[in-house]
Amino acid sequence: MRLIRSVTLLALISNIAAAQSPVAFPREVYANRRAKLAAQFPAAAIVVPGNYLVGNHDLPQQDPNFWYLTGVESPYAILVMAPDSRAGAAAGARRTVLFLPDSFQFAGAQFPHEDSLFRRVPWNIPRQRLSPGDAAIAATGVTETYRVREFLQRIDEIAGKARTVYLPTTFDSLYAPLGMVPPMSVAQQLARSLANAVGSREVKDVVPIIKRMRLVKDTFEIRALRDAARISAQSMVALMRAVKPGMNDLEAAGLLEYEWKKRGAQRAAFAPIIGSGPNSMTFFTVMGEQYQSVNRPMKAGDLLFVDYGAAEVRTYASDICRTVPVSGKFTPEQRGYYNMVLEAQEAAIAAVRPGAMMIDVIRAAARVFKKYKLDAFEDPAFMGAEKVWGVMPSPTHYINRNAGITRYTRYGAGVRDIGHHVGLEATDGRDWTVPLAAGMVITIEPKLYIPEKQIAIMIEDMILVTPTGRENLSAAAPKRAVDIENAMRRR
Repeated sequence: MRLIRSVTLLALISNIAAAQSPVAFPREVYANRRAKLAAQFPAAAIVVPGNYLVGNHDLPQQDPNFWYLTGVESPYAILVMAPDSRAGAAAGARRTVLFLPDSFQFAGAQFPHEDSLFRRVPWNIPRQRLSPGDAAIAATGVTETYRVREFLQRIDEIAGKARTVYLPTTFDSLYAPLGMVPPMSVAQQLARSLANAVGSREVKDVVPIIKRMRLVKDTFEIRALRDAARISAQSMVALMRAVKPGMNDLEAAGLLEYEWKKRGAQRAAFAPIIGSGPNSMTFFTVMGEQYQSVNRPMKAGDLLFVDYGAAEVRTYASDICRTVPVSGKFTPEQRGYYNMVLEAQEAAIAAVRPGAMMIDVIRAAARVFKKYKLDAFEDPAFMGAEKVWGVMPSPTHYINRNAGITRYTRYGAGVRDIGHHVGLEATDGRDWTVPLAAGMVITIEPKLYIPEKQIAIMIEDMILVTPTGRENLSAAAPKRAVDIENAMRRR
């Protein structure tokens, strides 16, 4: 009986390991990406680590750069690519190596758990983990796989004669109170260890290069993004039909998530950004200080700000926003400002095409706001800091001063323009130094905040740059005022 159980368990483990990931693309997709990255640095080694995922059940997700190159979900995995300097290797040959955890490494309902037998019971087995061996080779096409614990002893030999190693080196600094040492994230600690492991070789940052590659999506990515946008847009319509006075903002968030999951999306791409009335006046980053950042009964006459069209499909995000009248009909004043924002958005979308610079797309929207003389209201000297309007994109910044693109952190600090790339992350970057190209997916999201009127309006769509122009992936969500009112009338 014990033998039969052992054989059954081994078969189960083998079948589990054979699956790369149910949400990954075909292995050739990742092989092509690795080849494209390696071709840019033929004499260098490249090291890309995965995320710390052990014991994490709070929306766990692989590091987007590692995932982009491998499609592997295993925790603490590491990808290494380097020129093949072994004896007998052909000129120009390269090695691709995956370091993967053992089948039972890190496993345990209470990690770490020292009882190795307990860690091998059936209900404690990682269900879709790739570990070193034939199953991982078959699933990924990477012919060299080793245990993560062997990384330090093997990295010098794999890097071989490469004098330069590309790996993650730069991260946004974490805040520390004055006089205290800034804390390091797990990713920063891992990067420091990797840099130490490669010895005296020159270390350069690989992240900007991979993120630049990620800007242009392939057909698999576009299909996932299209599905995510479609599900988000359809769910937004369901919300419009449900909104009414007395409904809590939190109910709206829950309804959207229910609608996404009913349609096949695994989860949200980011935490809910939903606010009615005065709550819509405050940036989500500030509202996020509160445990109940989304929790207010809507009132008749309020606008509901829904920046939560965020269904995630096969690890690819969506990000759309609509602003709707809680009573089902805009007031004349609300409609007037809403139409200004819509006009700005449509002007910007019309400017999207291959070869266009994002600065010109931003200025197209800013010109609309300037036409309505909104730049005067964004001037603190004129309005007073306590009354100044939020106008984005800023006509003062982009038209009157003829300024360039604002510099950003990965969290969006410095946002004054009109959108961002969307992909493996909802905010997949804001690299506007390169022209728009077919395959890019960006958001167009002008905003207007009028504190004294409690009017906060944002209209956001996901726009695919096509070879001849553009496609609105989220067009199924009504955005003309009359269309929103018609959708809400069908409650």
